Amino acid sequence: ISRQYIKKPNLKIGEGVANQSAIVIENAELMVKTKVIQEELETRKLVEKAKGILMKTQNLTEAEAFKKIQKLSMDTRKSKKEIAEAILLNEKLRK
Repeated sequence: ISRQYIKKPNLKIGEGVANQSAIVIENAELMVKTKVIQEELETRKLVEKAKGILMKTQNLTEAEAFKKIQKLSMDTRKSKKEIAEAILLNEKLRK
């Protein structure tokens, strides 16, 4: 085969595509991290509200209320968020 028929790859186009792909991947990772942080913040807010209810209704300290939520979470294999939501719902039904 004659050398004149062999095309050299255009590396600049390949580099551009690779750079764009890297940006897309980084943006996707940032979106996932943002979602995780938002969910963690929501969980913390719910747990704080639930702790307040337990402290008020069961005369517990903040540490005792948190331990109670944590233990219920482990015993029932439910997330702390689910336990907190149940406590908040129960409080709403009492009113």
